[in-house]
Amino acid sequence: MDAGKQPTMQQIADAVGCSRMAVSLALRNSPKISAATIARIRKVADEMGYRPNPMVSALMTQLRHGRTVKRPTTIAYVTAYPTEDGWHQPGLFTEFHTGAKMRAEALGYKLEEYWLRRPGLSEKRFCDVLFARNILGLVIAPLPSGGGTLTLDWPRFSSAAIGYSVTSPNIHRASNDQYSTIRLAVAELTRLGYRRIGLAMTRDGDERVKNNWSAGMLVEQSMIPAERRVPLLLADGPFEAAFAGWFSNYRPDVILTQEWRCGRVLKELGMRAPEDVGIANLGVTAGEAQWAGMNQNAELVGAAALDLVDAQLRRNECGIPAQQKTVVIPGHWVAGPTVRAVTHPARRRGR
Repeated sequence: MDAGKQPTMQQIADAVGCSRMAVSLALRNSPKISAATIARIRKVADEMGYRPNPMVSALMTQLRHGRTVKRPTTIAYVTAYPTEDGWHQPGLFTEFHTGAKMRAEALGYKLEEYWLRRPGLSEKRFCDVLFARNILGLVIAPLPSGGGTLTLDWPRFSSAAIGYSVTSPNIHRASNDQYSTIRLAVAELTRLGYRRIGLAMTRDGDERVKNNWSAGMLVEQSMIPAERRVPLLLADGPFEAAFAGWFSNYRPDVILTQEWRCGRVLKELGMRAPEDVGIANLGVTAGEAQWAGMNQNAELVGAAALDLVDAQLRRNECGIPAQQKTVVIPGHWVAGPTVRAVTHPARRRGR
């Protein structure tokens, strides 16, 4: 078979040793044949490079039920938190959704929220519901901690994830470029006069972005004298206790973090920001006046994920891609009250 050419159902049938009708039923998950036969036929079809066309599949489904055929006009925004509104919190997650929604509307789609963890709803049934509603595009919102794997019926859909929390399967995704974002933050803090810059966060927070935070910080530290390097804090246990001990031991001039709890612990230690120590947040959101730090351009990230889904729908591509694509969006510096211009902070502290 020519490389890149789709096998026909008859070719799949010949390879399996069954009828063309059996192949058709198996690729539709029909209850008329056994699960074992479906698995066997699908395995051969995948090995031969078969990829169903979601538009044609939707067309055939609608024709069988006598319904009017329509171009998909709705894309699902799929969330998987333990509660339906668990992701509804001020910050990056809300901005991801806002960006995806605005981009969907600009392209003529409607973006609807669908909760994957609804009690009594299996992932198979979830996919059946979406497909029956002619929803063929999925934007997968960031998963909660401890997530990672989704077992949806991927061949039915065009999909893209926001961020790196979906680790399996490896679908298209859009994300902030955390590596360049933290390096830009270090450059801005250095320009302000800070010399001992520390990174403090949970290990999970770093691992959820494929360790891009720590990678960028370690590169920056490799280019400065050893006496200015502050060991990274990637806390595994209770963050407040780990942070208090780390700060007391190393006394950085300014702290890069995503943890709002840093401010509370520093206050308990009798430290003021920015007078005694600076704080730069790596997740400053639009319109926020409380922090200095980096805005991750989360709305642009959400829009980029939507664009990835739209492009697949237009090209009639679905399933897990043979070559995964990641779109990264850089962040930008936001001035704020938790840092200030300083002069030789090491000398000021007697070091």
